[in-house]
Amino acid sequence: MLNNNLQNLDGIIKCNEHYYYLKIYYEDTDAGQIVYHTNYLKYFERARTSLLNLLNIDQVDLRKNYNINLVVRKADLMWHKPALFNDIILIKSCLKYAKNTSITLLQEAFRFCEIDEKNELLVSGMIQIVAINKQFKVKRINKILKNKFFQNK
Repeated sequence: MLNNNLQNLDGIIKCNEHYYYLKIYYEDTDAGQIVYHTNYLKYFERARTSLLNLLNIDQVDLRKNYNINLVVRKADLMWHKPALFNDIILIKSCLKYAKNTSITLLQEAFRFCEIDEKNELLVSGMIQIVAINKQFKVKRINKILKNKFFQNK
């Protein structure tokens, strides 16, 4: 039996910032081997899901037992430089602010560089997440906001 270390698939949380790594594959790119601009929304979503996983916030449980779905209400992104085929990307997520019914995160995508070099900013964005029920009505998210990651500073 293989003893795989799968602990870091969801990234890490350090100093109230979440770090998530991914590799750019050929399928992520166009003919020029540049990442499609819309893929960053997917990468940011993966990072947010991984953050919730690390915080033991189960989205299936929220939906099933509390009638809460977490959805993007607003996304404001700025593209600085393109990611390329075979790049390693670091997605950094941190809390901008939290309210009773929404969480706003600052998310940034960097081209990961060696330890002695500075990571290169590719895309930055503010993402607002809101909680809704099955009838698309906004709901309070007090259960989530109790987590220290989502405490306003």
